[in-house]
Amino acid sequence: MEQFKNHPEKISLESVFTLQIIPDERDYKEQIIDARLKWISENDPHNPLKNFSMVDSQSEIDFFVSRQQELEQEKERHIRQRKLQLQEEIQEIKTDKPPELAISLVGPDYMVRDKIQQYQEQETRKREAICDDEVQLIAGRYNSLKQQCEERISQARANYQAAFRIWQEDRAWGAEGQRGGGE
Repeated sequence: MEQFKNHPEKISLESVFTLQIIPDERDYKEQIIDARLKWISENDPHNPLKNFSMVDSQSEIDFFVSRQQELEQEKERHIRQRKLQLQEEIQEIKTDKPPELAISLVGPDYMVRDKIQQYQEQETRKREAICDDEVQLIAGRYNSLKQQCEERISQARANYQAAFRIWQEDRAWGAEGQRGGGE
């Protein structure tokens, strides 16, 4: 879907929490209008969609199924990006000289090397823990949005079925009226 394609290469953790189930309300509404116009212009009596309510419901189903897939892709991309960032951070920890305030670089070489190694291991564990927490937050937010999509899909399916039943009842009533009027 076009409205989901404009993503920055880097997604910040803050931006994850501002994500919405419907990124652009105007695009969402235009999609429903486009579905209605397409249905009208096709004028196909064999089309399973029989009225605007069914068209709208099917459009919602299509939108939220696509949105769920997009959210899953975004989640995977964001988590992968965060893990790559962690690898860069670990590489920096291994290659950069530790700050003098963090450890004392005074003493025999073997003690200094041990202190540097301990510092690097401690910093690596700390960064890994932060990354794990962020990955859980990211996954949780995306999973919550995907669940909201699932709820909207279920509601749209129920609306579709209700609209179909109404169409069937109207059609049956109209057929009875025609039969009753001709007798």
